[in-house]
Amino acid sequence: MKQFLSFIFLWLTFAISAQNLYQNLDDGTAGIINGYGAWGAYTYVQEASVDVANKGTITFYHPDLAAPQQRPVIFFISGWGREYQTYDKFFKYLTSIGCSVVNIYNTSPGSINTSYQNSLDMMQQAATTYSNWIDTSKVGLMGHSYGGGATVWLGKQAFDNNGLNWGTNGRFIMTFAQWLSFKVTDVDLQNYPSNVYLLMLQSYDDLHSGGPNYNTDPRALRAVYQLINIPDNDKDFVTVFSDVDPAHEYIYNGNTYSYKASHYSCYTTATDSQGHYQPYDAQDAFLSNRLADAMIKFVFEGDINARQIALGNGSAQQKDMGIMPDLAVTDYYITNRPESVFEYKCSATTGWGDTGIWHLQNYCTDANNDGHIDTLSSKKLLAEDFEIYPNPSRHDLHINFKNGKEYQVKIIDITGQIVYQNNTISTITIDVSGWSKGLYFVNIFDANKLFTQKILID
Repeated sequence: MKQFLSFIFLWLTFAISAQNLYQNLDDGTAGIINGYGAWGAYTYVQEASVDVANKGTITFYHPDLAAPQQRPVIFFISGWGREYQTYDKFFKYLTSIGCSVVNIYNTSPGSINTSYQNSLDMMQQAATTYSNWIDTSKVGLMGHSYGGGATVWLGKQAFDNNGLNWGTNGRFIMTFAQWLSFKVTDVDLQNYPSNVYLLMLQSYDDLHSGGPNYNTDPRALRAVYQLINIPDNDKDFVTVFSDVDPAHEYIYNGNTYSYKASHYSCYTTATDSQGHYQPYDAQDAFLSNRLADAMIKFVFEGDINARQIALGNGSAQQKDMGIMPDLAVTDYYITNRPESVFEYKCSATTGWGDTGIWHLQNYCTDANNDGHIDTLSSKKLLAEDFEIYPNPSRHDLHINFKNGKEYQVKIIDITGQIVYQNNTISTITIDVSGWSKGLYFVNIFDANKLFTQKILID
């Protein structure tokens, strides 16, 4: 009986204090206690920032070790006008779990052509300057807002065999509140390295508030997601929602805060309406830390369980935000607003300070809001050449190829394991009767393109 009463007391104590559990996270001593998103064992060293003439600023963090040691590296591209202090707590978190972190900040971004190239130049300079601490075979690209958009072009340069070919032992892109991606074309995306993992995080309020003109047309984000040559099972689009429950409001340094899904909710700190920095709170722990930790452990360490959180395709583990509303995970973001209301239109033909480099130009319109851009993508071109049936399937799965070309077929389960692989030019029949029930991904490749379709084994 005493044990039962003790349990009830502890449960009530937790229930009463749950809304305040994260209010002191600003000192980095609280948060997720165990599992993905918990602070790691490493303390950090922050090297003095380096100003690169006419390009920007590099700020470098690494674990505090007795001797230099090459570590997996995260290159983080700041948002427009956001210095390293904005993301400082996030960088310290990434360092605590064993990564080196390079923050790239364009002090005077200028034209897109110039600022993107400057970012790439500074990434290469950092890799050389801190070569004792950076393992360029394990590379993650992260960015917020302007920087999130820039990672798409930067990833093409960093990961492509014809570029730097970084990340041969693990590579991913993770964008926070992404703005438009410039300098890329549909051809660039269709020929993107397919062994890159992609996680795009957006805030609901960021895409649904504003006026009379809204900010970034989300069709631009969808175009990147839809056209990029990465299998559906290796990418996710995640939306975070505001927590409107007043019981979850908290007070920090005399100011009252809530968990808002703003443009600044996908990273550590931002100033509030009074000019105060918001504390590092539960939203940062469950969103930024948890998903980043899982992505890093999956891509760099091969942790299959971590995949369920980083790229879980809407799994319960991935969506869990603690006391806050669950994340929404979708393949394509749908907006019910016409393109004309957005300040930065994805179909515009002129760019930001450069003519003719606007994101994909006319490749990101979706007039009927069916979730697919109106122009032909590699997926649509390939889909005309074969059919997959039945779906759902219970005994035999048929893939019928129509044009006599040779294709490679890979079928992958929800954990990322390849369960079937073959090269073929004709119809194939696969016995799936012994497979576990659940979701699978059929990936079909030709020389340059990729098609992915989800199938259900029931």
